Amino acid sequence: MKSVKLFFLSMLLMGQLAGAPMVTPDAVARQFKEPLVRVFEYRDILKGVHPFIKHLYPIAIVKDNHFYVFDLNADQSQYELKAHSPTNMPVPEGVRAAFPLDFYQGKAACIVTGDVFDTPMGYVTIFHEFIHCHQWETVEPGLRDSLPLAQYAKENQDYMWEMSHPFPYGEKNVEETYRRFIHALTIGDEEAIWLNRKALQSMLSPFDYQYMVWQEWKEGFALFIENKLRQQLGLENNHVGRAGALSRLAFYAGGEAYIKHLLKENPPLDTDLEALFSKLLEI
Repeated sequence: MKSVKLFFLSMLLMGQLAGAPMVTPDAVARQFKEPLVRVFEYRDILKGVHPFIKHLYPIAIVKDNHFYVFDLNADQSQYELKAHSPTNMPVPEGVRAAFPLDFYQGKAACIVTGDVFDTPMGYVTIFHEFIHCHQWETVEPGLRDSLPLAQYAKENQDYMWEMSHPFPYGEKNVEETYRRFIHALTIGDEEAIWLNRKALQSMLSPFDYQYMVWQEWKEGFALFIENKLRQQLGLENNHVGRAGALSRLAFYAGGEAYIKHLLKENPPLDTDLEALFSKLLEI
């Protein structure tokens, strides 16, 4: 009996060393069956907030250093486990992200750990990431192809430029001007909005300005939708980027505020992501 136990223990260790999951895919599918049903329930509650909310995308749950990809079945009535693969990179607990998965035909997926299903706020986060999936599956590749900064990064194999671009956050004039820009949007001062936007364009390099606009479009729009969802569920707004030193997060807040301002004058931008990006880019 002892030798049998040692045999199975050695098999378990060999499996872990070879990258095999510590739990079976079937067990993961059973564990998340009900939480994934609630994605549909929240979609039905929230779909009136914005037309994009009706679109559901793959959800990749990170567990034991593996991605477990759940995607819609043929009639789009439930999520089914479609694929699993080692993460091949460190993925922090509590991850909330969206990006294409090479091992899943390059489809964009919402990347989360299982704790996302514990609260209503977690489900709002899933729909925030679905907005990024929608961006990727519709206009984002084309926008990247036309954006000089993105093309420069691609040519230099800088695949992390969205996170690591050396924006001059520490320059006092840049920080003060961007904070004035957000304040002008908050109080609805049309002249100050235009003057500060123009000042940012003048003081930033073309690549820095493009980076700012890219973050405003990508993350600002997702935050704009997220806060509408929060309001629908009676949750407090996400005020990310409103305080503290200037960082990439400030563009989330600035993008949300500027998008809300632009929609007052041009409501169709709400669903025309390509035109919205062009509007953010221009002065």
